[in-house]
Amino acid sequence: MKQKRRRKSLDFKKNWPGYLLIAPAFIAVFTLSIYPLFRGIYLSFVHYNLVRPGDAIFNTFAGLDNYINIFSNKIFLQSIGNTVKWTVVNLVIQLLAAMLLALALNQKLKGRSLYRTLILVPWAVPHAIAAMTFTFLFNANVGIINILAVKLGMITESVSWLGNMGSAFWCVILVAIWKGIPFQMIFILAALQGISNDIYESAEIDGAGRWQSFWTITLPIIKEPLAIATILNLIGIVSCFNTIWLMTGGGPLYSTEILYTFAYREAFINHNFGTAAATSVILFIVMTGFSWIYLRMVREKE
Repeated sequence: MKQKRRRKSLDFKKNWPGYLLIAPAFIAVFTLSIYPLFRGIYLSFVHYNLVRPGDAIFNTFAGLDNYINIFSNKIFLQSIGNTVKWTVVNLVIQLLAAMLLALALNQKLKGRSLYRTLILVPWAVPHAIAAMTFTFLFNANVGIINILAVKLGMITESVSWLGNMGSAFWCVILVAIWKGIPFQMIFILAALQGISNDIYESAEIDGAGRWQSFWTITLPIIKEPLAIATILNLIGIVSCFNTIWLMTGGGPLYSTEILYTFAYREAFINHNFGTAAATSVILFIVMTGFSWIYLRMVREKE
């Protein structure tokens, strides 16, 4: 025992410059990630409404009250439905569009490098810039979309796209799809470039058409990187907050409210940190599940 302790002491004395170098990173991770995580879990089990800090129950143990309150909240239940709809529509359309673009850009095309660069532009644009740009485009008074639609005779008068319950959700989804397609496309294109042309030539000699080659050769070969890219994209879609909040703020009438915007509203507008933390914990569990699936896929691939 004494020898082990002495060895540890010597190792620490020998390696202290290394520990000193990683100390800032450790402090940053603890301060910005680990502490907020456990603080959030703690707040989800206490009464913590800053609107009523003088209440006798403030900062006292609440048990599962915060969780019961959010599941009895109609806006929270609506946000769950919106989150599922938001995720499914984004995931399906992004996957299909990215697959088509990747297949097209994998062919020998004139100016292929330019097309690849242009398609990557939306991915490079920050979410805040994209949201503000499309908000201006959808503007009822000066938005180019309304101006063109009126001139082409598609509509008779300007429409408040982001202020209408029927159109706001789809406008926000359009921006998310525009931003998300390049990410999926990069993964699929990289996987496609790893397939040898000899395989397709052999299949063509055997009489297989393009559609048969896609289903029997392309898809089975790229299914693993495709699955990993899909899980990563799914995590990004579920956690997409900036686009919705900056464009609609979850409105009109909570028609674009998802779980992230609900948690943000509860915390920083309603100042009810207990219910906000409970929502965040539920999101954390969901995201942990997706992350576990992703890590398992990566390990199996390796």
